[in-house]
Parts: sequence; C-alpha cells; structure tokens
Amino acid sequence: MPHVQLNGPGELRSLREPLSTLLLSAPPRILKIQGAYLDGAEQHLILEAVVVEEYLRQNFFLLIRRDTDDLIVRCHPFSTPQKTDGVKQLIALVAQRCREICPELQIGNTNLRSYL
Repeated sequence: MPHVQLNGPGELRSLREPLSTLLLSAPPRILKIQGAYLDGAEQHLILEAVVVEEYLRQNFFLLIRRDTDDLIVRCHPFSTPQKTDGVKQLIALVAQRCREICPELQIGNTNLRSYL
C-alpha cells in the first residue's frame, strides 16, 4: 500500500482547508483533491481525490491519520484505486503540501521516496 509517514506534531485541523482544493494539472495527467473532511476527534482527515491519467479516471479517498507522534498519508482502506503512478504521485504531493503547511513535519517511513 503506498504511504508516507510524516513525523512531528502537525495538526489535522490546520491541514483541512489548504488541502481541500489541491490541484496539479499537467494533461494528460490531472491530480485533484476536491474536498477534505475532518472527524470530530480530529484523528482522521479524509480527502476526496480524483486522478486522471489519459483514459483512466479514478475517484477515491485518501486518509491522513494521526498516529501517536506522526501522521500517515495513504489511500483510505475502503478505497481500491489502481496503484498507478498518478495515485502514488498524488499521495506524495499531499505529503509535500502537509510539510509546507507544517514545516515541523519530517518524512519518515515511506515506499514513495522516488515521488518525493
């Protein structure tokens, strides 16, 4: 499962608004977040994602989950997108944007190092 671990005290509340309209358009590839939803306990941020790669269009959810001292960015377990380059690139893009918003976050364990 593609994922990025972000070590540090980032607040999901501060990530919700800036991530809710993330867009990278470089046709034929389009990576887009079109909504962000924070749970009441502020432990899970769900991002509504769209990835278009030539003729393949995938709608799915990404999850940023608070884990003890870090955040995990990955596909939501109930979403089953094909793990294409675009999906991996979007996960990496979300992680990079999180680091821009919360500079104290550092990249931890990931299987997407080549996309970061």
